[in-house]
Amino acid sequence: MKVLNITSHSEEQTEALARKLAASFVAGDVVVLKGSLGSGKTTFVRALVGARGIDENTVSSPSYTFVNEYQADTPVFHFDFYRIGETSELYEIGWEEYLGRAGLILAEWGERAGELLPPRYYQIELKIVNENERQIDITLVQA
Repeated sequence: MKVLNITSHSEEQTEALARKLAASFVAGDVVVLKGSLGSGKTTFVRALVGARGIDENTVSSPSYTFVNEYQADTPVFHFDFYRIGETSELYEIGWEEYLGRAGLILAEWGERAGELLPPRYYQIELKIVNENERQIDITLVQA
């Protein structure tokens, strides 16, 4: 397990980090975004998706629809599992099918997928330090 720890002092720095990381992810990668409400998960996703050629203004958290699809050279599938009660609900929204598609999966509250996560994925945890500052820990998780 490799960990990169970064302190962001503003929303703009968090967005800049996401844009820099965007090119590092390839089709088939799963990125779990973990953090409390208001920690910056959707902000991070919006900037990352924007760096992949998708209009950032079209990116919103799929809290009620569970997944938004964005078309680019590599499609981006943006999940939000905040409202998932049990992992069995992931079967209903086609989680396993998405894992088999050639796209990049970004999953807010993705840790709620539990044992349904693939054996290899990235976890980006955003922790609120104060109003503007975030501690961002990036981990490559391998079973």
